[in-house]
Amino acid sequence: MILSTHAVVGGAIACLFPSHPVLVAVAAFASHFAMDAIPHWDYPLRAITSKSRGNNHRLLADQKIFRDLALIGCDACAGLLIAIWLFATPATIGVIVLGALAGMMPDPLQILHRLVPKQPLTTLQRFHRWAHTKRRLSWPLGISSQALFAASVSWVVLTVG
Repeated sequence: MILSTHAVVGGAIACLFPSHPVLVAVAAFASHFAMDAIPHWDYPLRAITSKSRGNNHRLLADQKIFRDLALIGCDACAGLLIAIWLFATPATIGVIVLGALAGMMPDPLQILHRLVPKQPLTTLQRFHRWAHTKRRLSWPLGISSQALFAASVSWVVLTVG
């Protein structure tokens, strides 16, 4: 799933438990793996997912890495802003941001694992790969299914909550 989808669902989870930030963080973090098990589309990352020659822990500072980081940053910021817009009130903005960030967190931890392949990141990365669907959807279907999923979760939370 793209980071925006994870952020919106994390924000929705936070909306359900605004006075329990630890529960929000744990539930939003766990939701990432459940969502990654659903067939979806991921945008291509050229530098971060490719292996460098000789040392596969190295990320080269080139045009590809800057493109990847810009794409990831825009995606994460868009998701965070949508989660705040949909779910936050002045009293709950902090916990909504926490839920959105916790929902996205496993993906940046993959990059950290690439740079520092040590425990507990190695076990988390192994679990992340195991939980992630092997079935990829095409771009239009993948994006629309993620938008529909995030919209459905948001609708349920806003209706129930």
